[in-house]
Formats: sequence, C-alpha cells, structure tokens
Amino acid sequence: MIDLMNSFPVFIVKDLKAAKNFYSKYFGFNIAFENTWYLHLISNSGVQIGFMLPDQPTQPNMFHKAYNGNGVIFSLEVEDADSAFAAAKQCALDIVLEIRSEDWGQRHFCVKDVNGIYLDIVQTIEATGEYR
Repeated sequence: MIDLMNSFPVFIVKDLKAAKNFYSKYFGFNIAFENTWYLHLISNSGVQIGFMLPDQPTQPNMFHKAYNGNGVIFSLEVEDADSAFAAAKQCALDIVLEIRSEDWGQRHFCVKDVNGIYLDIVQTIEATGEYR
C-alpha cells in the first residue's frame, strides 16, 4: 500500500497571474511557491492548489496541454454555503450553478474561474430519503 501524506491538484493553465489574483482575492489563498511557469497556493486552512503553464520543456509530454474546461470539478468545502454564495454574487464571480440543496447531503453552487476551472462550493448537510 502507498502511504499518502497530502494531496493537491495541479491545473495546466494559460494564465498564472490571473489564477493567482483570483484565488488570492476571492478565496484567501497565499503563495507557497512561484516561479515563471509554476504557482503553488495554500489557504489558511491548508487547502492546496497548483497551476502550471503549458508546454514546459522540463515536463513530460503528457503534462504539456492546457486544461480545456472539461472533465474536472474542484470542490471547495465551506461551513456556510449561503454566505459563500452571497459573497460570490457580491464579487460578481461567474456563477454557473445557482445554490441548491441535494438529497445526498450537499448544499452547493458552482463558479467558473478565470482559466475555465469549475469550482463546486460545497457545504455538507443532512442527507434525505434513500441517501440517509
């Protein structure tokens, strides 16, 4: 078995500066590491995310293409989804799914970041019906 210590996604994106500004301004991320082609952010609660520019010669070919907006949901858990939704609206974030409660035990909404990454802002609530 592989004994894990931590986890974080790395998104290959075209605009590191926009990612840094977006996640710092709206989600309180701080810079853990930054160079000309890679950015690593961490929140006060320990959530980490990395961003890398495409076509880096130091990286294998499978890591050269930029994220195209499909196939990934980056979930960020919050204590109060309604407050987070109000803040997202006030900040004029690109809300792509209005806030709603799901039977499986989530209250959530989704925004799209500046590089096309979908963020699912999630609060755990009590599941209903068959999901209990």
